[in-house]
Amino acid sequence: MFYRKGAVALGIVAALSLAACAPAGDSGAGKAEGESYTIKFGNVISAGDTQNQAYEYFAELVSERSDGRITVEVYPDSQLGGEREMIEAVQAGNLEMTAPSVGVLANFDDSLQVFDFPFIFEDAETAYKVLDSEIGDSMLEGIEESGLTALGWGENGFRNLAMTKETITAPEQVKGKKLRTMQVPMHIAFWESLGASPTPMAFPEVFTALQQGVVDGVENPYELLYSAKFTEPAAKLTELRWIYDPEVILIGSSFLEGLPEADQEIITTAADDMIVKLRELKAGINSEVRGKIEADGGTVADLDEAERQAWIDAAVPFYASNAANVDTEKLKAILEAAGNTTFLDAIK
Repeated sequence: MFYRKGAVALGIVAALSLAACAPAGDSGAGKAEGESYTIKFGNVISAGDTQNQAYEYFAELVSERSDGRITVEVYPDSQLGGEREMIEAVQAGNLEMTAPSVGVLANFDDSLQVFDFPFIFEDAETAYKVLDSEIGDSMLEGIEESGLTALGWGENGFRNLAMTKETITAPEQVKGKKLRTMQVPMHIAFWESLGASPTPMAFPEVFTALQQGVVDGVENPYELLYSAKFTEPAAKLTELRWIYDPEVILIGSSFLEGLPEADQEIITTAADDMIVKLRELKAGINSEVRGKIEADGGTVADLDEAERQAWIDAAVPFYASNAANVDTEKLKAILEAAGNTTFLDAIK
């Protein structure tokens, strides 16, 4: 199981005590044993993507295990706002659940900025090993200080480049290029270190910005690039895998604490099973979507070993300059767990 079992078990005991003295206005307060209610689960991902398939699976499990008492309504495609807006809505009790990118969530828990450093993980299996370890558990626990409870690690995947005019294979080629990034300080700083002009903007604005030439390119996992139709104006892709982008399955702490113990158990165990399902769905999705992009006329460049090494070498000064701006010990621990000696040596 992928969420912190021990912490959640202890959290449920603590939650019962907190729920007993929670203010009447708190989200979730006053839910009685056997009561019917609805959980709204908002996200920015396109409806057909693997994440939403997993979220719908979560909704089915919760409904089945509660005999239909608990309804989970999934709202994809930024229907309820951008990632930051939805995180704030969960904090305020106006939304029950969301699943933001860890990069955006780092604005609420800055210890998560360690995942915003480039080229930490070579593959998904290494990322899973680290996220499912004690280190990954401790990162989730820190989120609770923001009034949010993490049910586990979701997955957006490895982020790749998509450009409107030319294929990028070398770091020096991004100099002067306007790249849409998330509103994530470390992402912005990395691209600036290579001479690019990162342009942070909310996800719903990106397609038009690419189409109108406001930005020259965008970085995101293949699946999201394709489902959001970014690969129509930006059809020149590079399998850069510059960062692995975990998402975090969030629920409002006040909401969860106001539920009966049995309902908390239904939600947390269904989240476990959802994460298993998501990882199954993610396996092989990149090659499948890449094939669709190429069938539609897009091109995807692979980096040979020397080309990829050039990107890694270009990131070494970034680590040396920025490691002190985050929780350096946690960054070292993540790199060590990932077996990434290149960047570990750069910040020692």
